[in-house]
Amino acid sequence: MMKKVFAVFALVVAAGLASPAYAQEAAAGAVASNVTQWAVVTAGFALAIAAAFGAMAQGKAVSAAAEGIARNPGAAEQIRGALLLGLVLIESLVIYVLLVSLIIFFVRAGALGLA
Repeated sequence: MMKKVFAVFALVVAAGLASPAYAQEAAAGAVASNVTQWAVVTAGFALAIAAAFGAMAQGKAVSAAAEGIARNPGAAEQIRGALLLGLVLIESLVIYVLLVSLIIFFVRAGALGLA
């Protein structure tokens, strides 16, 4: 499983690094637009990576909690409380990335007079 995840991640990074090779020359007035486009791309990649790893972390947390409850049903309440706290913290990290991505986009767009 980890080999597949690493292979997909390596392909995404390689595609991201190779894409500027096919880009056209920027026009004289297009420099500001180019910065905004890269801000949007950066925010999108940050959000995608945070959502992917957040989902994997949540899946692992739920799996471990289910296994813990199956092994010791008497501790179900304590495990459930720790699970919910952990899921809230994991989800808050993804929401922070969303907020930072939106701030990057709107500050950059506002500075260029696009918003």
